[in-house]
Amino acid sequence: MTDQPISAEDITPEQFAELVRSAGDEDILNVARATGTEAVLDRIFEGMKERFLPDRAAATTANVQFVITDDGTEYPYLVKIANGSCETGKGTVDDARTTITTDLVSFTRLVSGQAQGPQLFMSGKLKVAGDLMFSAQIMNFFETPK
Repeated sequence: MTDQPISAEDITPEQFAELVRSAGDEDILNVARATGTEAVLDRIFEGMKERFLPDRAAATTANVQFVITDDGTEYPYLVKIANGSCETGKGTVDDARTTITTDLVSFTRLVSGQAQGPQLFMSGKLKVAGDLMFSAQIMNFFETPK
C-alpha cells in the first residue's frame, strides 16, 4: 500500500478490499489520512449502500449507528434499513437499534471481509450498544468485496 493519496471517489469496493488485504495497520492509517479520513469513510458507506442485499434484509427495519474513531476524532454514520432498501449517510440518530463503535483500521478490515465482527468484539476492538444479536448479523446484509 502506498502513502500517496488515492481518489476515494474512484476506487471500487474490490480495489479497496485488495488494498486492505495487502496492507498493514499503519499503511491503512497513512493512506486513509493522506486521502482524507472522511472521504474514505464516505466512500465506504456509499459502497455499503451499493452492495446491500435486499433479500437478506427483507423483514428488517432498523437504524444502525456506526461511530468510527481515528486519532481522537469520531466520525458518526447512519445506515437505515427498511422495506428492502438501504440508505447511508453521515450523522447520528436517536433511535438506533444498535450502535457500533470501532477504530478506522478495524472498520476497514470489517467491511472488506478481512475481520469478523464477533472477533473484533471479543478482542475489544469493536463496541456495541443496543441489540447485540442484531449487530452480529448486520454485515450479512452486504455483499463482501472479493
